[in-house]
Amino acid sequence: MMRSFFNAVTGLNAYRTWMDITSDNLANVNNIGFKGSRPIFQDVVSSVTIGLNTVTNTVKSTTYGAGVLVDSTQKLWTIGNFKQTGVNTDLAIQGKGLFIVKDPISKISYYTRDGQFRLSRDGYMVNSAGFKLQGFKVDEKGNIVGTGLEDIHVVQQLTPKATSTINFLQPSNLNADAGIPAVAFDPTNPASYNYKYTITIYDSLGTPYQADLFFRRVTTNTWEIYLRSDIDPATPGYELSGDWTVSFDPSGKLIYDNTTVLREPSPDGRNFLYYLNPATLTVPTATPSGGTFPANTDWRIYVGETPQTGAPGVGGSISNSYITQYSADFVITADQNGYAKGDLVDVYVLSEDGAVVGVYSNGKSLPSYRVAIAVFSDPEELIKKGANLYTSISTPTIMVAGSSEKVRSGMLEMSNVDIASEFINLISAQRAYQANARTITATNTILDDTINLVR
Repeated sequence: MMRSFFNAVTGLNAYRTWMDITSDNLANVNNIGFKGSRPIFQDVVSSVTIGLNTVTNTVKSTTYGAGVLVDSTQKLWTIGNFKQTGVNTDLAIQGKGLFIVKDPISKISYYTRDGQFRLSRDGYMVNSAGFKLQGFKVDEKGNIVGTGLEDIHVVQQLTPKATSTINFLQPSNLNADAGIPAVAFDPTNPASYNYKYTITIYDSLGTPYQADLFFRRVTTNTWEIYLRSDIDPATPGYELSGDWTVSFDPSGKLIYDNTTVLREPSPDGRNFLYYLNPATLTVPTATPSGGTFPANTDWRIYVGETPQTGAPGVGGSISNSYITQYSADFVITADQNGYAKGDLVDVYVLSEDGAVVGVYSNGKSLPSYRVAIAVFSDPEELIKKGANLYTSISTPTIMVAGSSEKVRSGMLEMSNVDIASEFINLISAQRAYQANARTITATNTILDDTINLVR
């Protein structure tokens, strides 16, 4: 008889805990990135009596339960709905990974689904507690250059950069129908060349200069390219100059010859990049502004690209030549890597790959980091620390965003708590609590009746 008292008490404790968990879920229904929990109930057995029926040769048992207990709570890792915010630094993860943030004081790393980040006055991506978002360093082309996690930091002021690379881009075409000039090349005589393209270059102080690229046809499939720039107007002539020759195959593709057109591996190691031999390039040692340019051997003028496998040998055509020779109008598209000083005017994060890009007053948009994502094989190992943060005793898999775990910028993940389900749980817990309370009342009444038997 007394066992029913204690069984009912365990029920009161268990369903009170369920109500505590449910109320916590409901309290966090609008908490960004919050993951709801549910109780894991287990029955308790006080004793089991096993006997053998000798007639039927079967085992029979009598079990005496000792009530119920909450063994643990289980976090529900379903993905919540995404909400558009329009804030460039708000992030959500399409997947089951977590952001990594580091306490700048204790240097302890935490994990979170809460993507409410902002740019601090020092240029760091931080959450509301000032913990710094972690990522991988990248170069200007978005290639990862760091080997470990770093605090994501956006440079507030972009220092000037001298031009050292001119990139021909697609579409760029030299007209196959163009004639061969009858006179020697003279940059002041338009009859000595077929086409001219002007590009702005910069010295180390960010001073802009005009540079001209001249294209002159010399044979059916051969062109001369001349680079000229009058860096110092007070001095007659061109201080920056270079002469190159390029050839095309009958199909209009550029030819790699290992003399005037060289190649080098791309930064990511996946392609060969083709560039013009800089040996004929003359670069001024100083400019009127006091700035400088890189030495001629540090310059690159890129003209094509081929995957590392199956690259052409000497005399072979480049499969993806940036300059072609087709029977069509002249079109030159080119870019260079120099720029003037720039101040940060905005920052945004690219969706999918999580590249953090700074936008500067000089017109440059440069990626600096890619957001790192932590993925746990068993998310239940994560331990809640409050403030939407988790720690773990196990080491997660760290990856960059963009593969199985994608970043959505300008969005936040809402709580995954379903209000309707939680209300049902609340009613169920309440009724179960009432039933156990009635069990105590009924047992007490029976005990009273038992005591009154001797009166």
